[in-house]
Amino acid sequence: MLNTDPTTRNAVDSPYISTEHRIWQPLSAKLKKKLPQQVFQIFFADTKVEMQKEDLVLIAPSPEIAKHIQTQYLKTIQEDALEMGFQGKILAISQKIEKAAPLTNKTAQKPKQGETAYPNRIDLNPNYTFERFIKGPSNEHAYAAAYGAAQKPNSYHNPLYIYGSVGLGKTHLMMAIGNHVATAYPWLKVKYCPSEIFQSDLIEAMREKNLSYFRTRYRSVDVFLLDDVQFISKNADFTQEEIFHTFNYFYQNKKQIVISADRPPQALPQLHDRLQSRFQQGLIVDVKAPNFETRLAILKTKAEEAGMVIPNEVIKYLATRFTTQVRPMESALNTLYFTAQHEKRPIDLQMAKMSLKALPQENGVNHVTIDDILRVVSRTLHVDEALILGVNRTEQVALARHVAMYLAKKLIQGATLSFIASAFGKRDHTTVMHAEQKVRELIDVDPALQMQIDEMLEELKF
Repeated sequence: MLNTDPTTRNAVDSPYISTEHRIWQPLSAKLKKKLPQQVFQIFFADTKVEMQKEDLVLIAPSPEIAKHIQTQYLKTIQEDALEMGFQGKILAISQKIEKAAPLTNKTAQKPKQGETAYPNRIDLNPNYTFERFIKGPSNEHAYAAAYGAAQKPNSYHNPLYIYGSVGLGKTHLMMAIGNHVATAYPWLKVKYCPSEIFQSDLIEAMREKNLSYFRTRYRSVDVFLLDDVQFISKNADFTQEEIFHTFNYFYQNKKQIVISADRPPQALPQLHDRLQSRFQQGLIVDVKAPNFETRLAILKTKAEEAGMVIPNEVIKYLATRFTTQVRPMESALNTLYFTAQHEKRPIDLQMAKMSLKALPQENGVNHVTIDDILRVVSRTLHVDEALILGVNRTEQVALARHVAMYLAKKLIQGATLSFIASAFGKRDHTTVMHAEQKVRELIDVDPALQMQIDEMLEELKF
């Protein structure tokens, strides 16, 4: 019986090489090219081979690895062997009992004294609570679902799947569930785990031949929070299989499962069909980018928590410049705080613009939309958005419509007159030209309107 290493190519030419090694070495070399290095290391680096009559037997270090080889790779290996001219069968078994005794409760590896039972554990952030989460139209459904799951683990919706783009608060909601459960139901065990940590722990357990301890460690909790499942690789078959069985265990034992990702389950093609199906069987909610009012509330709250005195015009500037994520807003506040401390000066609009000039600008002219313009015009001129887009021709509504078209032509780079006209329900592009001319004439004689338009431009440009 030999410990194989497909990199030792010189052995093939040796007249003293064993039959099993002569057969297995080219097969494993082909397999190594087909599989990711990490996968090959897990399933084949410690696999040994021996001949049993006419058959080649792969002897895996554990029953779990042997089973996975049988179900996932044996067919491919057998096909490659036939191409080589090998007529025997390829078999996969685990090590014999006398060479690798099965793990029992007494022999199962446990953490050494002084080591944590969770070598890759990420504790819940105590600052991520429901009280500190700023609600708004963009996230209220996700908030309600998360709060419901925290109040009644497994009695509300199980599983709960939360998705949304980066930096919008998914992890905050996940940890808020954990913190709430830990406080309200202290007898329940909670585990928060990013998917890459789950995979890393699984690989380590397989390397140490200690899957039983891994499973006990992960399945002995009552609320399981699996974050960022989009990072699971499509080639991580064993990881996906383990998540599938872990999911089934929690579901069948009425334990709460909460999953997060940047997309809904059906939009994650790397996930196996059965895993996608499991994730879709519960409640699915999304977290969208916060609207203007929610961004204002987030900024004000975070500024107050940091003890920062920031004028409303600066808060408004930040809320209109950073529109898609919360983290850039936090970064901007940190920059302003540092600048104010370093230069020993109060925070004002001029200082904010200078200090944040180097930060990436999310909402430049290329990103202004018709919806943005409608929102700002509606709020500034006190005309409902539906009226602006309708056929009402009263003076105030017509003015708001003309101003909106004027701003669209000025700010939406590359937009044609026909595109703008159609966005406002007009067929003729000349309506946009007429609106622009009308507004130009009005601001020449109406300083108040000029000031309002300047304010709207300021809000939409940054």
